Amino acid sequence: MSAMIAFRPRRLAHANIWVSDIERSIRFYESMLGVELVRRERALKMGFHSNGNTHHDVGMIEISRGEDRYGRDGKIQIPKTRGTSVGLNHLGWEMTNEREVVEAYKRAKQMGRSDFRTVDHIISRSVYVPDPDGNMHEFYADSLDDWRTVFNLDLEDEVTAGWDPLASPPSDVHRYPVDPPIKTVADAPLHPIRIVSATLGTHDLDRLTGFYVDVAGLRLQDKEKDVAWFGGSAGHQDLQVIAVPEGGRTGLLSFAFALPTESDVTTASKALAAKGIAAEISEAADGPALVMTDPDGFRIEFRSQAH
Repeated sequence: MSAMIAFRPRRLAHANIWVSDIERSIRFYESMLGVELVRRERALKMGFHSNGNTHHDVGMIEISRGEDRYGRDGKIQIPKTRGTSVGLNHLGWEMTNEREVVEAYKRAKQMGRSDFRTVDHIISRSVYVPDPDGNMHEFYADSLDDWRTVFNLDLEDEVTAGWDPLASPPSDVHRYPVDPPIKTVADAPLHPIRIVSATLGTHDLDRLTGFYVDVAGLRLQDKEKDVAWFGGSAGHQDLQVIAVPEGGRTGLLSFAFALPTESDVTTASKALAAKGIAAEISEAADGPALVMTDPDGFRIEFRSQAH
């Protein structure tokens, strides 16, 4: 039955992570990794980073430490029972338009699914869906033609409130950026273009494969005994899911950014080392990748790629 839900997103657009120290992570992602800070919500202890291709490639929230946090409608947005430790908050999937989000939501409701959360972020409207392992996924459509009118450093108010997808006719206009100007953090060792993929670990590869095809509506690009690759309608390889043995780490294992093709990962590695950041160069069939970990241990890859 779940095959009828199929959100069918365009691409992976962001990773949102729980971090132990929001100020430390903001500094690291901007000054070391070169992903610009474009929005803060200090009351919620959030930061959002983007180089222009969308409102954020990385979102980060400081772990809850036993405190509830409230959205703009006065309701609890982040209960103290969530985000109790460092890890994945959610992966964000960009949809073509709001109508496609709403139609998938309707199909889920018709099939009796009640574990979806619906949210209005002003810049976008979203349906949040947990996969069978408990990883959360946001399927969203942009609501504004210019996200920088809300996501900028002059505003720090809360943007999130509840949303009823059935309250009004949904828009069928696509508002995701097309060939936007890419910004850089001039003094950073790296100048990434955008997030391109994430890797998850699981103890049950077949069950997660069913979710990503039937519910998420991703295309199964290839599958072997212990690994499967998935992509959205934009044609990229957005997600890798790896089977790990019992006792092995599950959830978010890594995420990756694209660098301009002219980037020299060897030079970038030396520049990071000069700032005290250890990075390895990994050789792959599609070229070298720079691999490092952030202050909370998230594994991050940077690969040269055309815009």
